[in-house]
Amino acid sequence: MSSYNDNLHSSVVSSLSAQELELQKVEAKREASMFSLYYAQGARITTAEELEITNAKYAFEKLVHEQAIIDSDVSTNVLTSANNAKDYTAKSVTNTSVAAANVQIAANAILKLASDTGSIFSIINAADFDTDIYAQSNKASVLMNDTAYAAEQASQHSMEASSSIAEVTTANLDSKATVTDSTMKDLLSVVSKQFDDTTTLLATQSAELATANTEEKQAEGILEDLSVGYEATEEAYKLSNDELNMSLTIKTPVNVGNHDYYTVSFDSYKSAFQEQTADGTPKPTNQPVQNYNIILVENSKSPTFSMNDAEGIITGGYTDRYFQITPTTPLEPTEPIVVTNTNHTITQKFYISGESTAEKPVLKDSDGNPLELGKEYTIYVLTVFTMAYKKVINTFDDYLSAPSKMFILQNQLNAANANTIREQKNVTDGDDPTAEAADIVTTPTYQVIDFGVFKKPAYEVEYRCVFLPNNPNLVNGLLTVEEIDSIENNVQRLNKIENIYDLEVSLINDQIHDLTVKTEKLKMTIADNKKKIDAKSTKESTRKKLISENEKNEENLKEEEKNLTSLQASLATLRKIKELAISNVNIDVHIQPGFFFNLTTAEKISAGSYTVAEEITPTDTDLHTYINNSYDKIQQDIEAIEKALISENDIKGKTELTAFEKNIPSKLDPSDVAQIQSDIEHLRQTRNGILEFIIADEIVNPQGEKLQNAVNEFIEDCDQLIIDLLQILDGYTFKKMQVTLAAETTDNFGNRLINNNMYIPTIISVTNNTDETVNSQFINALSDFNHTTPIKYIDPYANPDKVVTYSQLTTNQS
Repeated sequence: MSSYNDNLHSSVVSSLSAQELELQKVEAKREASMFSLYYAQGARITTAEELEITNAKYAFEKLVHEQAIIDSDVSTNVLTSANNAKDYTAKSVTNTSVAAANVQIAANAILKLASDTGSIFSIINAADFDTDIYAQSNKASVLMNDTAYAAEQASQHSMEASSSIAEVTTANLDSKATVTDSTMKDLLSVVSKQFDDTTTLLATQSAELATANTEEKQAEGILEDLSVGYEATEEAYKLSNDELNMSLTIKTPVNVGNHDYYTVSFDSYKSAFQEQTADGTPKPTNQPVQNYNIILVENSKSPTFSMNDAEGIITGGYTDRYFQITPTTPLEPTEPIVVTNTNHTITQKFYISGESTAEKPVLKDSDGNPLELGKEYTIYVLTVFTMAYKKVINTFDDYLSAPSKMFILQNQLNAANANTIREQKNVTDGDDPTAEAADIVTTPTYQVIDFGVFKKPAYEVEYRCVFLPNNPNLVNGLLTVEEIDSIENNVQRLNKIENIYDLEVSLINDQIHDLTVKTEKLKMTIADNKKKIDAKSTKESTRKKLISENEKNEENLKEEEKNLTSLQASLATLRKIKELAISNVNIDVHIQPGFFFNLTTAEKISAGSYTVAEEITPTDTDLHTYINNSYDKIQQDIEAIEKALISENDIKGKTELTAFEKNIPSKLDPSDVAQIQSDIEHLRQTRNGILEFIIADEIVNPQGEKLQNAVNEFIEDCDQLIIDLLQILDGYTFKKMQVTLAAETTDNFGNRLINNNMYIPTIISVTNNTDETVNSQFINALSDFNHTTPIKYIDPYANPDKVVTYSQLTTNQS
């Protein structure tokens, strides 16, 4: 190179390298801030949950404390009454005893007097019978006897009263009242201490929640700042790459399964001098490039890769280490060349294994090694100029691009279908049909989560189930993924849409390409025949034959052009449908769980915070049941679209949509390729027909929320089933998995699940090989938790007959 070109190339390389390094640094900081925010939100949610429990406990203990105070007051009153009763009873015993003794003395005296009166009456009866004195003494004797009898009764009653009052056990009552009062005072002391402790804990946790809120908001701010910085750095790198490095970019696949190819694209080299000859014909030097040479370099060796290395590979004849594109002999790339202004974007797909052919080129790295999954690579483009152009610019150097942005090729694991994640019939531990009823009541009942997933037999995959808290009151106001990057949370859905529609576009493009080649050949044949017909040397018989042949060729040409026009119209409609599918992905609206969560954070959840799913023994009907349910769901989506159209006064929607009938096979045989392909085609026709109707009805972006949601569900479910059927053709098998919620099950933050709280079961598909180098060859997957039905957790050891009900937190703690 000349010193100028050398310095320019060095500046470009160093500038792009510095920007890529800065991009990697910012990305690393951004990822670290994601974890900081995730754990800060986890701490905030944990504190809020603890505060919610403490609030309920506080409300309960407040009632207990108030009741304990009332009971203590009653106990005090009872003790006072018992003490008074004891004192008064003791006095009553003494007084009653004295009274009884006095009554007895009086009674004795009366009895003595009665005896004397009787003796007197006897004497008078003998001496003065029937005289006045006799009558008076008789009357006195009768009265005295009555008095004596009354005295005896009074004496008996006083003795009984003394005996009865002596039997009153007020001392025992007082003793028991004293013990009871002491116990109540102790209970009040304990309850008061518990209530005071809970009050203190409530205040402490409220302060901790305020601190956690502050820390969470700080983490939000840091992540938002780094996200803005990341986007700015990425955009700066893209602009620099576009202007300084031929827009050299690498695109890796996004579909589920083996990623055995990658696509290289770059802008063609444009001459700085667009000159013409005297007659206006463009000079050959306007096309400066003799050929482009694409070279794969391991990223660790990229800093030292130079022009000498690139030229050595080409001059050394290592044809498997570079791929050459010659502009003068237009290559038919695997994807159409896209024209951007006056530049052409050259796109070429490369495969990583197999025999290298023109249709499927395989490119080894600069050392002659095959591309390995999980390794970092870059791409260089060596542009070789024509000699004429080199003479014009008076420089005989070729141009080596700066390295592309580093890329890694990894296989994509499949995520569990959110529609299949359901709570099933509870399982009873040690369920025994012969057990006694009393035993069954005490046996804990566990909740069970089932889900289905298509798995490639060659992949070692572990399915981890985590439970995300779904409590809007606790997470209100927290930063979500959508607020950081509105597309990040929907990347799986967008990639799914891109993949499924790009496949259909590719199929139509192939048909268009074949028809275009066919029509061009027909045109050339017709033109050649016309030349021969017009030639004077052509015999008359040959001329007639050629005329007849041309008439048939022209008819065929009209038919093929008609088919080509139809395919082009179908392609245009399909692209509109794809735009509708993408535009209807509701990117900005967050559904659940209300805090920051994505695959990056999910992969780092510790072992104690997830439950590994177990495979259920398969049955012959599992796959058919799953496909049948998927068809039923699509039928429900169609009915929902019909209702939404009718509700928006579009009555004709009813008759238009019901024309599409579901085509459920009696039995889906994975080996029946023709049947599966027929099902896929039927689904595509159903989906495209309904979406064409919506587009024709000028509802490209439905404003009605019901219609938009119905269309979203319909597109999502159709595309999911198409992908499922394609995976069956690719050798995937359907697995039914199960997760049992034990008493020790925790949420994703490591907190024990709370009875009667709502949780979102989320499945993480993780590569599970003992060799970490093999694990690096895979991209894990996360189920669509935004559209998964939450479940209510029921503690298997909770007493369903328990009367106590804790109050619910209603205040906003954010």
